Amino acid sequence: MAKEKEKEPESPPTEEITPKPKRSLKKIIILALAATFLCAGIFIAYIIFFDEPAPSGKDSEKAQAEKVVMSMEAFLVNLADKETRRYLKVKVELEVENEKAMKELEKSVPRMRDALILLLSSKTYAEISTPEGKIKLKEEIMKRLAALPHGKKVSNAYFTEFVAQ
Repeated sequence: MAKEKEKEPESPPTEEITPKPKRSLKKIIILALAATFLCAGIFIAYIIFFDEPAPSGKDSEKAQAEKVVMSMEAFLVNLADKETRRYLKVKVELEVENEKAMKELEKSVPRMRDALILLLSSKTYAEISTPEGKIKLKEEIMKRLAALPHGKKVSNAYFTEFVAQ
């Protein structure tokens, strides 16, 4: 035991503790500001080069003010269903560019009514009863009107009444 006393207790191995290099607060702030400016620059470049300018209030109001809605008399037609008698009552209003275009279009009302009566009476209840069918019918109305004289002046058609029975 004497030998054991003579031995000094072993101390744990000493490691040189090196302090971690501290990032200075200045460097962190500078990097954060640089990242912020970079993001802001990218955002501004996107807005300048890729974003479409919104129409100014005056331009959009002027365009809407010029457009005129032309009302037509309601259409009452038999549908093309063979198993039962079905009727369609629809009122269509046409959007045109301006008053002058509407006056020119009024000369073609009998032709337009004839074309639309033929189109509407060729449809079955199943074709027009769904929202998709109504959208398709509106597209077909626009095609028929475009084929008529002055018909290309019509920019849109609206259903203001739509009753199928």
